[in-house]
Amino acid sequence: MIVVGGTYQEEVTVPPHQELAGSGLRAAACLGPNRARLVTAIDELTAPLAASVAAALGLTMVPVERDQSVGFRYFSPVTAPVIDGPSAAHTAALSADDETVLAFGMVETGPRSIRARQLVVDPQRPRDLTRLDLTGLNADAVAVVANARETRALAGGIADLGAAARHVRSASGAVAVVVKDSARGCMVLAGDGDGTLTRVGPYPTRTVWPLGSGDVFAAAYAHAWDKGAEPVEAARIASSSAAWWCGTRATVVPHQVLGGAPVGEVLPDAGPVLPIPDDDPLVYLAAPFFTLADRWLVETCRSVLIGLGAQVFSPLHDVGPGGDEVASRDLDGLDRAHAVFALLDGWDPGTVYEVGWAHRKGLPVVGFLQGPSHEGTKMLVGTGAELHQDLSSALYRAVWAAQGHPLTPSRVTGHT
Repeated sequence: MIVVGGTYQEEVTVPPHQELAGSGLRAAACLGPNRARLVTAIDELTAPLAASVAAALGLTMVPVERDQSVGFRYFSPVTAPVIDGPSAAHTAALSADDETVLAFGMVETGPRSIRARQLVVDPQRPRDLTRLDLTGLNADAVAVVANARETRALAGGIADLGAAARHVRSASGAVAVVVKDSARGCMVLAGDGDGTLTRVGPYPTRTVWPLGSGDVFAAAYAHAWDKGAEPVEAARIASSSAAWWCGTRATVVPHQVLGGAPVGEVLPDAGPVLPIPDDDPLVYLAAPFFTLADRWLVETCRSVLIGLGAQVFSPLHDVGPGGDEVASRDLDGLDRAHAVFALLDGWDPGTVYEVGWAHRKGLPVVGFLQGPSHEGTKMLVGTGAELHQDLSSALYRAVWAAQGHPLTPSRVTGHT
């Protein structure tokens, strides 16, 4: 199997993190030593480090030269990146010919010459995606693996994911379209005629490092397809493999998971698979919004929760500022919610009151608190709340809780 994709510097501010990875390098590495060959583009400055990383991972790398370095800088794992080197290019073709090839979209522009019996295409474009670029790609069978935002963009903005997947399949001639849908697992469109839509649930993990999970998903899907798995089974294996990455950040997915074993067999606090309800989960966002910092965090969390597949009731957005009269309207929204996500730094009285109200109503509560061992957390954890020091983990856990995943009353410190 060959992976064609990018090798990029990745940097996160909170929590501090820096490594050379990128979609291509991570995808090839996650399959284990000597399982896949990586065809990528490398600049002169990055070449020594890339060669060292590839050697350490037991990875065969076939690079072509690009004209500048490329990197992604994130403030947090759940915020959009700043891309360094967006105009990078390579003049030599990225060439691959094998039974199965996984081809990622790349920041760099340049020619490709790819031939495969089975080709998995993951567009991997954070912006300006309007069509699936299959230039230079030839295959007997194509599967498209894309996240929900990319799928909708490829379908001209169609909101319904099933309809968007059908549009992408029709336009590309793919045998399968797999939509990565964050905390709601994935959706698979495959089969004769218009195809059949099948939901594959996620495998919830105790902590979540989301950066790179899509790369691991695509690699595991391609590997499973290469070994003969049908689209839905390949997607289940891919979902389980992505959970391993999210819960451990360990580079190589265990061979048991790649072979079809549920991730819970090797990662005890993961899974089992979470059935997806028909209706979108509703998460109540309990938080202060009095300062600029408060507002920024509320806006960020609301946007991320929506991106993870949840509906969000935010008092700031759905009720607005006001006097004493807003309290009853806030609580009406709380009564309709399936779970509560609470921003607890500063111990805002209104937020703490909402958490208590949620407990009285039997709603699961996930809190984000940079010092979750604080003495004041006794009543929260003692009544069932799950508190996280890591924002990404807290957001994912809230959406999973809203879909019925049981929480573990605890203080989860540190990061994945």
